[in-house]
Amino acid sequence: MPMMQHGASYEICQKLSTIKDTDCQLGSQADRMQLIRNNIMKEWKLAHERSMKTYNTRSKEVTFKIGQVVYRKNFKQSSQPEAYNAKLGPNQIKCIVLKPIGNTMYERGDTSGKKVGVYHAKDIFLA
Repeated sequence: MPMMQHGASYEICQKLSTIKDTDCQLGSQADRMQLIRNNIMKEWKLAHERSMKTYNTRSKEVTFKIGQVVYRKNFKQSSQPEAYNAKLGPNQIKCIVLKPIGNTMYERGDTSGKKVGVYHAKDIFLA
């Protein structure tokens, strides 16, 4: 390995990949820690890009219009006093979008237009 004349040459050689981290021992603990931090940040960025790609392929942005007929998820739970079994009940309930609240929340009403509540867009299905 050729002799380095100046300490700043190590950083340039590492960026050009002419020397590896195992070829030379850096003098101070701070330099070694900086190399570790740089590697960690690079790996975090790669992991973030992989998970973002996976998420974006499985999700889509949906917007609903006022008066559109949709189905909302039924959140009613089983109740012995009411003699209601949730697994035998309907999974979706028909409703109408009354107005959007923000980007993902929608105020909904039943088929007659009476206000039912505010629900997130992930709990709505198109009719």
